[in-house]
Amino acid sequence: MKRRIGALLTAAALVLSLLTTAALAAGTTLTVKTPETIPKAGEEFTVTVELSGNPGFCSVGFAVAFDHSKMTCKTIRAGALLAGVLSASNPNATEGAKLGAASAEEINGDGTLATLTFQAKEDLSSIDITLVNAKLSDGNGRAIYRSEDAESSAGADSTAQTAPSGGGTSSGTGTAAQTPSSGGATAETPTPSFPDAVGHWGEAWIVKAAERGLFSGDDKGSFRPDDNISRGDFVLVLWRMAGKPEPKAAAPFADVPENAYYAKAVAWAAEQGYVNGKGSGFAPKDSLTRQEAMKILFGYA
Repeated sequence: MKRRIGALLTAAALVLSLLTTAALAAGTTLTVKTPETIPKAGEEFTVTVELSGNPGFCSVGFAVAFDHSKMTCKTIRAGALLAGVLSASNPNATEGAKLGAASAEEINGDGTLATLTFQAKEDLSSIDITLVNAKLSDGNGRAIYRSEDAESSAGADSTAQTAPSGGGTSSGTGTAAQTPSSGGATAETPTPSFPDAVGHWGEAWIVKAAERGLFSGDDKGSFRPDDNISRGDFVLVLWRMAGKPEPKAAAPFADVPENAYYAKAVAWAAEQGYVNGKGSGFAPKDSLTRQEAMKILFGYA
């Protein structure tokens, strides 16, 4: 049964966008904690990502890089600090195990951002794990911590984000950043406002998604948060989130004309293998089901 999922998918798309990006105030630190004992071949071990000196953030995204030839990441889960917060994770990404989370309300306090389970493929001599592309943002989407800023403040020490051998921790301390996050609204492109979203349970997510340029509303300036989202519109949002990449060819579906506003998005999604059509075409105007949405988002992640 089709469900009204427009606002829910807005939040899901916003979280997933965090997984594609790489500071907090001075004194804020992200730390990777590894076990005391170096694991042998076949043994599982746990690693955590800890945040301290937290002045408050609304979104976080990072990857935990490791040597895929020596170990496998079996799971990555949101930690206690992100309890009840919408999150998405991928333990098998090329650059490392990834996690992204976003909240309409500011997250305060220190604690665990993520817990990861690894399995050693061979007897390890050390546990070499690195936190990369870490980013935390405030409620307006402005970056307040980036791992590259932390590395710069660490000077020549390139291991500031790397966990040493067993029982070690690593950390990076960031400084304030004034650069707005990628995909945010600009002075040239004012963020749209949607009168019909005011007071809706998804209002905060809708506003943030609009600030990132993911949604622009209908021809009457409405968001229609309780309407079903169409297959064409959902893929359009995903394409915008990916930076509007140019497809190599037109969409391979007869029901997607080249002049359709979603045509490039569908063509790109088909090339990437995120969509494979429905029936004899793509059915761009059909309402998207939860199952279809999760399949597309999982492929993208």
